[in-house]
Amino acid sequence: MASNVAEWIANALYAYGLRNAYGIHGANSEDLFAALLRAPADRRLAVTIAKHEFGAGAMADGATRMTGRPACLVATSGGAAMNCVPALAEAYQSRVPVLALIGSPPTTGEGRGAFQDMCAGPRTVDVLTVLRGVTGFAAKVAGPDDLGPAFDGALDALERGLPAALLLPKDVQLAPCPGLPHRTAAPRASAAPSNEVVRTVRAARRPLFLLGEAASRARLAGPVAELAARTGAVVAVTPNGRDAAPDVGVVGVAGVMGHPSVTRAAADADLVLALGTDLDLMDRSGLDAVIDVTCTVHVGAEPPLREVTLHESSRDLAAYTRALAAAVGGRTRAAWTAIVPEPILVPRNDSGIMTCADAVDALAPAIPADALVFADAGNAGAAAVHRLPLGSGERFLVALGMGGMGHGIAAGIGAAIATRRPTVILAGDGAFFMHGMEIHTAIEGRAPVVLVVLNNDAHGMCVAREDKFFPDLTSINRFRPSLIGAGLAAMFPSLRARSATTPDGARAAFADLLAGQGGGPSVLEIATDPAEVPPFAALLPDTAKEHR
Repeated sequence: MASNVAEWIANALYAYGLRNAYGIHGANSEDLFAALLRAPADRRLAVTIAKHEFGAGAMADGATRMTGRPACLVATSGGAAMNCVPALAEAYQSRVPVLALIGSPPTTGEGRGAFQDMCAGPRTVDVLTVLRGVTGFAAKVAGPDDLGPAFDGALDALERGLPAALLLPKDVQLAPCPGLPHRTAAPRASAAPSNEVVRTVRAARRPLFLLGEAASRARLAGPVAELAARTGAVVAVTPNGRDAAPDVGVVGVAGVMGHPSVTRAAADADLVLALGTDLDLMDRSGLDAVIDVTCTVHVGAEPPLREVTLHESSRDLAAYTRALAAAVGGRTRAAWTAIVPEPILVPRNDSGIMTCADAVDALAPAIPADALVFADAGNAGAAAVHRLPLGSGERFLVALGMGGMGHGIAAGIGAAIATRRPTVILAGDGAFFMHGMEIHTAIEGRAPVVLVVLNNDAHGMCVAREDKFFPDLTSINRFRPSLIGAGLAAMFPSLRARSATTPDGARAAFADLLAGQGGGPSVLEIATDPAEVPPFAALLPDTAKEHR
């Protein structure tokens, strides 16, 4: 029996299915943390203290995407609450059900000059209005009687795939709790494919499946392989849909960082079946002309972000795809085209310095089959999306909702702590300087992480944009050299850190660090070329050629 609201929340989180909480302590969140830590050992969430609230939110996001369970962000008031906003924005844009619990000053001080008052707008910041812009539900629990409706509203949002936030004044956290039941997660409703979709897929002779991030989260590789075998389909994946790819019949990665082979295959297709992608520009770039003239069926929780022939709503993509394969029936059919992924040959300069693409090529063969792979924004992310062979690691994520630098570092660390799985993070030095100190969180949590910092002493993608669009201006995105590997080794005596300047050196150092991954995190710094042209559609010169 909970003695106060904070204890009730701690118990309710576990009952609903949450197992991990990330955050930073503070005067108006300390009672929440105390309740989490005092919960019985068999009903207690694992609590991780981060270095920054954005990092904590990204950790909860990464854990949620990789475990399939919502995770929790716990923060105090004032600047801490504001720091949660960009992480919740990424979760909202990418439809990740993260629950934020944010402490606020006691209600008796609201509007009376309480330190970090956020609830007396317009005299103070109106934090609820801010949070409602980046969540599916946000509410203030003004008293114990508000707890039940507010908590139900938050859980409803999580079940719709959206983040939620509850604002919890300190005195309310300590107030006696009404006797409320604990709610468990509702089973997902499974919608069967319509007769129209079954007839359309059955009639297609050259179908192309396009798999998005929701397909990856649904672990669709098996169901998609079965459906492709029954229809002779080939498969393209979006940057975050690669985990759902079957072992054969894949034509490449679609989108702005993808392969031209996808566009060629799509041009000959007579059906595009888009599973679990919003069809945003990052996913569909280069395919608009095809979708305009080709029957396109979209299946997902929400309608796509461009017009298609037919949309069907489904929150259980695995069940839907299995049902579609069964309904289509028939014998196994060979794939209708032999097109395979073909990376772009990006022009190189004569610097002799490794590129991010070189680094990804060097490291990819050694990535463990069961690893979680995270890529951050910029050149590092583009190289990972374009150059990593499908099947490099078991799961892959690059945060494209908001594209915030540093998100991949924190998300990877949060996922590693939640799953204890080997985790590889590919990030640039710009991302590291934003949120790289979350490596300390990994050290404290003994997370099995190898953080690879591709260090070009620049904001590399910004340099590429400067060179292409503003050649008359002096770069403001190149910086003096930094020794990140050596610096981290000096800061953290227990952290294994290496630096490399050649592909062979990177391969050897990476293998060495992976071998000791069970002992906690490590860092590999690889020097890369600031003048690299990344495999990103808007930045590629007209002379870029495909492999033939």
